[in-house]
Amino acid sequence: MKNRILVKDLAGKLGESVVIAGWLNTLRDMKNFGFAIVRDRTGLAQVVVDVAQLEQLKGLQLETVVKVTGVIKEKKSKDPSIKEVEMQAETLEILSPVVDVVPVEISKPELDVQLDTLIDNRVITLRHPKQRAIFRVQAALVHGYRQYMEAQGFTEIFFPILAGAASEGGAEFFKVDYYGREATLSQSAQLYKQITMGVYEGVYGLSYSFRAEKFATSRHLTEFNQFEFELGFVDDMDEVMQHAEDSIRAMMATVERGCADELALLNVTLPPLGEKFPRITLKAALEAYRDEGGVDETSEPDLSPAGERWLSTVWAPKHFGSGFVFVTDYPTVKRPFYAKRDPNDQSNTITFDLIGFGSEIISGGMRINRYDEQVQALKEKGLNPADFEDYLTMHKFGIPPEGGFGMGLQRLTQNVLGLANIKEATIFPRDVQRLRP
Repeated sequence: MKNRILVKDLAGKLGESVVIAGWLNTLRDMKNFGFAIVRDRTGLAQVVVDVAQLEQLKGLQLETVVKVTGVIKEKKSKDPSIKEVEMQAETLEILSPVVDVVPVEISKPELDVQLDTLIDNRVITLRHPKQRAIFRVQAALVHGYRQYMEAQGFTEIFFPILAGAASEGGAEFFKVDYYGREATLSQSAQLYKQITMGVYEGVYGLSYSFRAEKFATSRHLTEFNQFEFELGFVDDMDEVMQHAEDSIRAMMATVERGCADELALLNVTLPPLGEKFPRITLKAALEAYRDEGGVDETSEPDLSPAGERWLSTVWAPKHFGSGFVFVTDYPTVKRPFYAKRDPNDQSNTITFDLIGFGSEIISGGMRINRYDEQVQALKEKGLNPADFEDYLTMHKFGIPPEGGFGMGLQRLTQNVLGLANIKEATIFPRDVQRLRP
């Protein structure tokens, strides 16, 4: 819109006649004049309106879209040290009238509604400052990740979501009728990013993944995004973990630098990073949880959610000044078919999880790059190698030693902001019960 000024810039326009446009957030009718609070993407502006302009707004509801021309004046304040401005309206134009009562009141500091009500009314609730802040932080996470990967000289890849086989195996996939043939929605970009190791050697991307989850819990979605990373000619897993650590540091710096207002609004404090993220084997982590945390899970093949919380919020900060910790050496039964086996122990894999904000946020490790090993691994997982013909072809024609990781965007957002449910970190969530809006 020509000549429009954003709310955040009004303080620098004192004494000038300017144009603002946005949504009617609140309205106070004082009979002879009124106060209209206009909201745009940068904040709220108080507009003093006269009787004629109040008449223009008569019968209209909050969230009506308006354009106002007026003079910027210093706002009277009880505290003289605080300099605020307001607009004295000259003209008011209704750009989009709202005549229905808004289903959720969003002018209050908090949205006091149930999660289903929040999501059912996304068209309105997303306009609340705290909801808007969530996805500003999410965008900053993506920006920080992309900036880091670009700086390393890696190539961004855009992955398909239709596949001819379930990429991770198992039954948690959606079938699609593809011109009379059966296809699936991609569970992971793993197979595709590995194929590109024969081209670019280092790739990254933000993929769509689909899992036919049967549960509607605070941790489950059927559609989500993943930060993807894959690197060829890797000597060992340390190189992959270093990129995972460095990318997290870059993302946290981007959020801290660009979203200070959002973090303050959401009352979020980012965890300490420490000099280096500590690294501990799964076996040692379970033993530490037993010896220091007082909970014995040493007979389990993985850390429980409570164990992950303790490790990243108690153990790692106490011993290393870090809110993040790498856990390595997961058993073969807990890892997918492409995970590289430990040559000294075939029941173990050369893989890791990065635990932070109280739960696992990254899973990665070394991949199998030799044809015969991959065929055998598929069979051991009960999968038919014939269903992975395209994937196996790359092994026949030379893939270097390589590794990588995946990191869920919505899970990371949830953990960074301390949200109770992953759906709060998903702008339009999909789960076993929800397919709209």
